[in-house]
Amino acid sequence: IVNTGSKQGITMPPGNLTYNMSKAALKAYTEGLEHELMKERSESNGKLKAALLVPGWVNTSIVLKVERAKATKAGNTFDANSVFFHEGKPAAGAWMPSQIVDFMVQELNKNRFYIICPDNDVDWETDKLRMTWTMQDITEDRAPLSRWHPDYKEKFTEFLKANKK
Repeated sequence: IVNTGSKQGITMPPGNLTYNMSKAALKAYTEGLEHELMKERSESNGKLKAALLVPGWVNTSIVLKVERAKATKAGNTFDANSVFFHEGKPAAGAWMPSQIVDFMVQELNKNRFYIICPDNDVDWETDKLRMTWTMQDITEDRAPLSRWHPDYKEKFTEFLKANKK
């Protein structure tokens, strides 16, 4: 069982609260599901496993389809080039869906639960540091979403510089 989460469900950037909440809930659900499946595997010869696929930036056509549907409903013509990016007009920083699938299969073959996909803009090391900083908002008693808080933005930048190998 592979559920598709999002880095936004882990690092919670401001501006898309509902999406962040849904992906955070899916992360919690998938973690709990895997724990239950692990118990079944160890206690009663269960066979199922769960994994959390966490893509980075992906060239999907989701926005393209939404905007096309809006234009059609309004009786307007639609220009696909008006959409920032999609599979037919890929953004340089984003991965193509096939790259996500290939990476997922590679990681599943390694028995990974958390499948954190990089993209062409953010490397794995930076992703890990962003996630660590986010969790440390709690353990360090910082303001929530401190990465974007004026009192902590510079400290976050310093944290990245000091911890990047």
